[in-house]
Amino acid sequence: MELLGRQVLMAGFKNAHIKDPTSLIESLRERKELRGLAFQLLNAKRVAGVEHLLLSVLNALRAMELGLNVSPDLGIEILVSASGQRQISRAIELLGLRPGTMDVAVVLVSDAEEDLGGALEALASALGGVRDDGILDVDEAKAEELMEVFGFSEAELRSCLRLGPRPEIVKALVLEKVALFMAYR
Repeated sequence: MELLGRQVLMAGFKNAHIKDPTSLIESLRERKELRGLAFQLLNAKRVAGVEHLLLSVLNALRAMELGLNVSPDLGIEILVSASGQRQISRAIELLGLRPGTMDVAVVLVSDAEEDLGGALEALASALGGVRDDGILDVDEAKAEELMEVFGFSEAELRSCLRLGPRPEIVKALVLEKVALFMAYR
């Protein structure tokens, strides 16, 4: 998909095997398939759907364009935007990978669409697990996790009942928080 002249690909990987998140990221940056691309790996249990990722990429690209970025790395900027936090360490704490088996959301950004396929294969190989984009969706269990992570109260949820079931309300609140994050920069 194209966003602000860049090609964006998002995917989910169920039961990825993460030994050491820092080493994983460093080794991925060395892979030739990922050179010249921006990528980010996030804890999929804390991602409120594809829209959350898209809005985070949009915010990150705009922040870079406007000189409002907190990092020169687009991947880090995507993480910061997705978390709604200005501090990189806090963003990693909220949405970053942890050692062990976990579900991972992948975001790839490139100037050329043809680079995305090989890059995704390289990431899939490094992560293990099974490709399952459904893990990005918000269900009841994920809604509870998102409420806690993003600090939403029951009163906030009650004020949005018109939006439908609880997962949809929580998803809308996360999107609002991420959208407003750019406005407050």
